[in-house]
Amino acid sequence: MLPMTVSLTPLRPPDIEQAAALCAEAMLDNPLHIRVFGNDAMRRKRRLTCLFNGLLPYILAKGELMGAYDGQQLQGVLGRLAPHSCQPNWQETVSLAPALISSNSPLGWLRTLRWLSSWAKLDPSLPHWHLGPLAVAPQHQRQGIGRTLIEYAIREANEACLYLETDKLSNVQFYQSLGFTITATLTLLGIQTWLMQKRKPSVIRYMP
Repeated sequence: MLPMTVSLTPLRPPDIEQAAALCAEAMLDNPLHIRVFGNDAMRRKRRLTCLFNGLLPYILAKGELMGAYDGQQLQGVLGRLAPHSCQPNWQETVSLAPALISSNSPLGWLRTLRWLSSWAKLDPSLPHWHLGPLAVAPQHQRQGIGRTLIEYAIREANEACLYLETDKLSNVQFYQSLGFTITATLTLLGIQTWLMQKRKPSVIRYMP
């Protein structure tokens, strides 16, 4: 259950940098992030923060960033891209390039490109809300904040499909508890990853 003092509200633009740092801290040890951004934790955190500082404004422009706040303190973030808005056009790709390039070494940037382009190719063709990032500050995890953010996304989907990717088995189990199913399991850069969807069950109508 969500702590009574925590409320969900659209992320305030001045909080983008704080949200980027929160995402980097919460997902610091994700297997793909270690593979892409390196084993040094401090360097990896800086690189992830740089990446999210570029990605979050893009998500805000194309979809929504929802924040979980306790008063003025940001404790969780959920991004969701609207149907038909998952893939950036060439102008948006150009605007994202500085964050992508500056967030890694030249060799690491190639890993970033392979990671993101591989997931982009697997994006479903059917209309869907693309979820991510979902991040909760480590000291506030296991308090129901992440679940409440996903439940919000489910309610707001207007019966459209929801789609996400993850590289942690514990996340797979969490999303399955919310009705998501695995659509594919693949190995990316040597790391096992899962693609998941939640679709509204088809309604079968019987003629009298």
